[in-house]
Amino acid sequence: MARSKVSIIGGGPAGCVAALTLQKLGHDVAVYERTRFPRYRIGESLLPGTMSILNRLGLQERIDAQNYVKKPSATFLWGQDQAPWTFSFAAPKVAPWVFDHAIQVKRDEFDQLLLDEARARGVTVVEEATVTDVDLSRPEGVALTVRQGDETTTVEGDFVIDAGGSGGPLVRKLGVRRYDEFYKNFAVWSYFTMEDPFKGDLKGTTYSITFEDGWVWMIPVKDDLYSVGLVVDRSKSAEVREMGADEFYRSTLAKCTQATELLAGADQADEVRIVHDWSYDTEVFSADRYFLCGDAACFTDPLFSQGVHLASQSAVSAAAAIDRITRNEEERDAVHAWYNRTYREAYEQYHQFLASFYTFASFTEPDSEFWRKRRITESDDDRLSRRQWFEKLTGDGQEESGTSVADFRDRASTMISIGKHQRPELSDDFSEDELNAARVRWISDLTKRLNRITRFRWTGGKVLLKPHYRVEPLSFRLEQREILSNQEGLDMAQYSMDEEVRQVFQDLAEEEFGYKALVKRLGRVGKQELTTQIVLRLMEAGLLTGYDKNGDQVVVQGRLHFGGVGVEYEV
Repeated sequence: MARSKVSIIGGGPAGCVAALTLQKLGHDVAVYERTRFPRYRIGESLLPGTMSILNRLGLQERIDAQNYVKKPSATFLWGQDQAPWTFSFAAPKVAPWVFDHAIQVKRDEFDQLLLDEARARGVTVVEEATVTDVDLSRPEGVALTVRQGDETTTVEGDFVIDAGGSGGPLVRKLGVRRYDEFYKNFAVWSYFTMEDPFKGDLKGTTYSITFEDGWVWMIPVKDDLYSVGLVVDRSKSAEVREMGADEFYRSTLAKCTQATELLAGADQADEVRIVHDWSYDTEVFSADRYFLCGDAACFTDPLFSQGVHLASQSAVSAAAAIDRITRNEEERDAVHAWYNRTYREAYEQYHQFLASFYTFASFTEPDSEFWRKRRITESDDDRLSRRQWFEKLTGDGQEESGTSVADFRDRASTMISIGKHQRPELSDDFSEDELNAARVRWISDLTKRLNRITRFRWTGGKVLLKPHYRVEPLSFRLEQREILSNQEGLDMAQYSMDEEVRQVFQDLAEEEFGYKALVKRLGRVGKQELTTQIVLRLMEAGLLTGYDKNGDQVVVQGRLHFGGVGVEYEV
């Protein structure tokens, strides 16, 4: 079997998940970590999709033994005078690796677990080893310059993964980082000792709470310890310098009365920490013999706890890509194109999701610099000029995009209405079951809108099958698949398709029939259970437009979605 030698920079979640995946796929792997574990890291709250990856990599027993806090949801006090709402992770267990919860972790312990497991499985792990340079000029491989104490050595390999966090050495050398003009935030945080205030369905949830200067996170980690952080505008840096970090933290946290009420006099148990300039992406995520993963590649904002999941997802994808290139060298360019596309789309989904929620809150909070800067009101907002999702939202000059900046805020309000509590304040009486009625109403409205469509128009005259890739969930191999596309380059990559499905949509392109007829035809080719999801994704991709019996366009507002929750995991 073809084997590659892969050097990984960084022993955090991205580095360890990449190492474990590559080892499972039969490659030789070495991890170079500049510190010695355990070491402190922020980012304690995970998503169900991360649980799925770790489960399929065989770590479930080790994770269960740690008795981490179970995270069933994320709860938001989002916007002044708004009822609490909960983003529930409840999902049908359609496969053994689909999870309806995540966990909250102390990252020093969690990261140590991952690194120890990689070492135990035969991965070479070198701690206190600083990668000072990466030589990409060699046509047949890469070389790392590694410093350990006073000694410097050269390590050669076939591929390199930079999973070295925001200070990753390769991304610095490449000079491809681009800071985000929309999320100019920084965070100030510490820890408090307190029991979880709730015992019912809110037990273990995270809290995100808006106030005039930004928002507060509260995350229950092990041993009655809560991580409590402030996310504020970068302009507040001057106040931090004048007041000192401790006083700024205390006085600003006091402005968020809902957070202080939850803390209820709890004692601060650690120092105050600060992080700046966390929102960025890179011009390219992979090329030739290198891949960027996790925070080395991009990060948006911690509101939806996506950091570790994006790191883990990109790590699996990079490992699968390296394995595919090793076995099929002629596909190198296509595999890199797939990695760059899927990684950027995952990042963009989070970016869009966050921008919508910030915009929603900006209309409810008192006027302040933070919330003014987090509001999208114009279709030519130059802070978002690089964002594919924003171009699609505004139609990019094309007709019938189906959405506009005017209803952008409503996308967040739709999600919020689905998870809204029945009481105006947080209460232990809250039950997941009380969200069911809102879910049913949303599904009912969605179904009515779809059933109103008596004619679909396919964008472009031809329906094509386009080559694509997909990471197989159990083998972790990157396998070729086909997806629906048109001759203008638009496609829908979420679902693999075949010739029978293509023919259904080719018939639709020629006959322009409606939703009910489409359901029947897709049912005959085995896709009836997925019809709604397929149609929504095709409409989002701009491939399908629906019209009612009067010829008016039917705009179907799907739920905002991002990776790592539900049942449709990316990897």
